[in-house]
Amino acid sequence: MGYYLGIDGGGSKTKAVLCDESLNIISSFTGKSINFNSVGFDTARENLIEIADAILDEKIKPDAVCIGCAALSSRADEKLTEKLCGGIFGCENIILDSDLFIALEAVEATGECAVAVCGTGSMAAGRMPDGTVIHTGGFGYLLGDEGSGYALSADAIRAVLRSGEKSGPETGLAQAAEKYFGTADEEKLIDFVYSDPVPVKEIAGFAPSVCECAGNGDRIAKWIIEKNAEAFAETVCALLRRMPCGTPLGLWGGIMQNCEEFRSIFAQAVRKEFPETKISVLENSPETGAVIAAMKCGG
Repeated sequence: MGYYLGIDGGGSKTKAVLCDESLNIISSFTGKSINFNSVGFDTARENLIEIADAILDEKIKPDAVCIGCAALSSRADEKLTEKLCGGIFGCENIILDSDLFIALEAVEATGECAVAVCGTGSMAAGRMPDGTVIHTGGFGYLLGDEGSGYALSADAIRAVLRSGEKSGPETGLAQAAEKYFGTADEEKLIDFVYSDPVPVKEIAGFAPSVCECAGNGDRIAKWIIEKNAEAFAETVCALLRRMPCGTPLGLWGGIMQNCEEFRSIFAQAVRKEFPETKISVLENSPETGAVIAAMKCGG
C-alpha cells in the first residue's frame, strides 16, 4: 500500500491531506502559513514541521510528497527544497512547486488546462499541451492581486474612509467594517492597515463582508465586486490568449468559491472573448491535486 501527502500552502493557511494509492483520505490537517515570503523562512519551516507532525504517524511514511507554496511561481530546485523540507517527512521524493501547479493538477483534464485563483491574493496559470506552465498576474498585494480578498477589502476600506470624511458616498461597508475590525474610525483603520508588518491576512479576511454587503444591495460594495471581477477577468484572458482554443478553466479560492456575484461577473467577462471556454469551480481541491502530483512522482 502506497501513501501520498499533498500540501496546499496558500497565502493565509496550509491544507494537507494524506491519501492511499486509491485517493482514499487517511488523514487531513489545516495549519499555519508556509508562505516564507510573508512569514519568514524559519517560521515557514516550523509551521511545516507542525503540519507533518499532525498528519503523519510513525506507522505511515509517505512514498512521495508534493507541496504547492504561494511563495513560488515555479518548481523549486533541490537546494531550496532541502532547506525548507529536509528531514521533515522521512521521504526522498518531494516536489516543491507553486500553489498554481497543484491547482492545475486538480483540474479534471488531460493536456492543456487553466486555473484562476482568487484567495488572499490572485493569479492565473495554464498548462500547455507540452506540459509547460505559464501564468499571469500574481504581482502581490502592492502591485496587483486584482480580484483577491485583499484587493476587495482594500477597496472597501478606502470607500469607508472616503464615506467618513464625506468625500465619497455613504455605504453599508462602514457598519460592516465596524463589526469586523471593531471600529470604523478613520484614524484607527489607517493605523491598522499601516501596521508593521502589514496585516495582509487580516485585511483580506474582510472580503466576505464586502460580498455580503453587495448581496444585500449596497451599491458601493457591488461596484467594488464588479470592478475587481472584470479586472481579474482581463488577467485571465491574457493567459487564455496564449493557450489553445477551448482550454477548460477551473476556478478556486475563497472569492471564487463563495461569492456568486463575483464569479458570475467574472465568467461573463471571460466568455465575451472566449465563449467556447468551459468555466467551473474545481471539483478536486488543490491539496488533492498535490496528492495526484505526488503519486506521479512516487508511483
